[in-house]
Amino acid sequence: MFKVTPNPPASSGIETIDPQAVDRALAHYMRPEGHTPKAPSATVSLKHPPISQSHEDALVNASSILDSAAATAYENADNLTGANRKVAMGIVHLIELAQRKLDSVIEEIAVPG
Repeated sequence: MFKVTPNPPASSGIETIDPQAVDRALAHYMRPEGHTPKAPSATVSLKHPPISQSHEDALVNASSILDSAAATAYENADNLTGANRKVAMGIVHLIELAQRKLDSVIEEIAVPG
């Protein structure tokens, strides 16, 4: 009979694990309550240079991102009750306000006057 999964190795390999790597991994994943992770660095990757966009394209992209954020917040709010739902709906409201402001800026750019 053919076996789909191979047999496990004869030895566990625990002796080959670097103890310092284990300490770093545990320190990363076992943070105390209330500990905030370090913010990611704002360095730009040299492999992917920034794509130059017109202001209008950037605004349209931002509007699309806000649409996605609003849909996510609505979906989250539907699964909540009580005060948590009110907070989620408050976030939806803030996103919609930002969308309206962004839409008005896009309309001003699109219609030369």
